[in-house]
Amino acid sequence: MNNYNNFEVKDWIDHPGFRKWVYRGEQDSFWVSVLENTPSQTENIEQAIDILRMVRGELDNISDEELASRKSKLLGYISQEGQVRSWWRGRWFQAAAILLLTLGFGGYYWKHFTKTPYNAVLSRLENTTIIEVINNNEKVKLVTLPDGSSVILKKNARISYPDEFSADKREVVMQGEAFFEVQKNPDKPFFIYSGEMLTKVTGTSFSIKANATEKQVQLVVKTGVVEISVNNAVNKTKTNQLTLNPNQLVTLNRENNQFEKRNVTEPVLINLPIESQYFTFKKTPVKDVFKALELAYGVNINFDMQVTSKCNITARLGDEPIREKLEMICEVLNARFEMKNNTISVYSNGCEK
Repeated sequence: MNNYNNFEVKDWIDHPGFRKWVYRGEQDSFWVSVLENTPSQTENIEQAIDILRMVRGELDNISDEELASRKSKLLGYISQEGQVRSWWRGRWFQAAAILLLTLGFGGYYWKHFTKTPYNAVLSRLENTTIIEVINNNEKVKLVTLPDGSSVILKKNARISYPDEFSADKREVVMQGEAFFEVQKNPDKPFFIYSGEMLTKVTGTSFSIKANATEKQVQLVVKTGVVEISVNNAVNKTKTNQLTLNPNQLVTLNRENNQFEKRNVTEPVLINLPIESQYFTFKKTPVKDVFKALELAYGVNINFDMQVTSKCNITARLGDEPIREKLEMICEVLNARFEMKNNTISVYSNGCEK
């Protein structure tokens, strides 16, 4: 492995293999090992990732020449470090990248990025350890939150949350496209900050589409009731709250902060299997149950097919997070399970005839 300990941010940006990993997820295991083995480079790597994403955004068809041109202009801003540092709490490199967006994407995106930085809400949690998960891969990524809630991230989506929720509420910040199954807890509401939209629930399932380069934020409800409003952390405009029921979709126009609500036949917004999938099993072989969960959550479930060959499941599972679903299934199987990243291991002693 190369010695990356002396790399600066611009060295990471210049590295072709690193760029391919950021943009296309190539050689993922190699770059994960680089992260693990060079902890001193964590801050530089995070800044380089942010800059590459902001320069390129979601325009995967950008030419290498255009990317090089934008990068050159960005590096030109670096020489103005002292000037930029004073107005963005030391994050001068990221500020320069955002300035560069005005050259590539026009006035709307300049207005949007300066008004709604991803970390605007997290600044209130500065005394808390924040965990950030970013999905750099084509496959979806399952995230289990501290309260047991499930989040399925599509490619380029990210979510930030405290390692432990506060006593009276649960707060997360997300960007991109994701599906949520929120653990029910009426006494501890769950808040999602997705750009200009603030979502409040106590326990339900829904999809959010909040891509940084789009002029709207959308949400569709699969089960339960969802309350939405304009996120006052980024915009002080007074906006009435909306309440959404299952199979209702709302669109928030980012330019005027207006909501549009309509009914839909199916709660499908980001084209994930789980959006239209319901878990009804009647004497279903456990292997088929696990196959359905694998498809819905994008996970791998390891289990002993021979030991569980006589195990069948009869159940109707709803909008419970995957951990709760697994607990109910394992109760029937006389089993236990372990979750690590996107892999679930089930250990069972088999079922009686």
